[in-house]
Amino acid sequence: MRPALRLGPWDVFHYGGNLNKLLTTICWLLLFVIGNPAGAESGYKPSGAASAETTYIFAPHPYLNPQDLHNAYEPVARYLELKIPGTRFRVETSRDYAAYEDKIRTRHIHFGLPNPYQTVFSQNFGYRVIAKMTPDENFRGMMVARKDSKLGNPLDLSGKTLCFSSPSAVAATMLPLLHLHELGLKVKDNPIKYVGSPISAIMNAYTGDALACGTTVRFWRNWSRDNPDKAAEMETLWPTKSLPHNGVIARDDVPPELAHQVALVLAGMDKDKELDQSQFKLEQAHFELAINETYQPMAAFLKRYDEVIGLPPQMKVQRR
Repeated sequence: MRPALRLGPWDVFHYGGNLNKLLTTICWLLLFVIGNPAGAESGYKPSGAASAETTYIFAPHPYLNPQDLHNAYEPVARYLELKIPGTRFRVETSRDYAAYEDKIRTRHIHFGLPNPYQTVFSQNFGYRVIAKMTPDENFRGMMVARKDSKLGNPLDLSGKTLCFSSPSAVAATMLPLLHLHELGLKVKDNPIKYVGSPISAIMNAYTGDALACGTTVRFWRNWSRDNPDKAAEMETLWPTKSLPHNGVIARDDVPPELAHQVALVLAGMDKDKELDQSQFKLEQAHFELAINETYQPMAAFLKRYDEVIGLPPQMKVQRR
């Protein structure tokens, strides 16, 4: 048997031209081992990190329960993504008005759909108005009561329990309260229940737990359509004047060109003939362009409300 070849430190010189072949083979083996470590059987994976993609939070104020609100505005977010390629929007809901206003105060959201009070409030925390919902005719309040209560005059409510969704709900609470005050009712003498949502407010009036409740023209129209039997037992009373509708706000560090695109896309939604408008069950597809000054009537209303009724403590603006 031929003995195994053993090479000493200097013996490689005896191989002459074969040395280059040997070194070349060793180099290729090293490259293979380095480039294909153990366990890399799944194939080549690029080592560069993927570029981060910003997801913009779009947060409507909680005038519906969280699930209904998310379902209502998910089509809006998807439409924005369709019309503004390379962007992502996430609909974020809040459990109540206080939680929503905290998100504005802490600048948590990129884009918001606040009520008119919150639209004015947001300007103290680095947000600006880029659009608003329309028509303003929808942003009116009124009282709702059972027909068998036989209410004919606001003074019939004197000393009786009234129900509202939230003390800071402008159209559903504040507009009706100020209107009742101007019609002669001493609203400060009425026991008032705040129950968290417009549906709960209406149901309190329906069941008789409250003599009457405040709601909005728009919400009543949608609720009565979905609950015709209950609505037939109710009546609407003392509608108010309108204020500018819910605003669309953008945080001041959102790129201005993106904020402008969002405003233009929203303002064009109800005119897009290729868009299935039936997916917008709560009529939330109607927007128009707006600016901060659009909400000056709201600022005047807040001043008047504070003088005669008093703004709730959570509505006393704390500037950043």
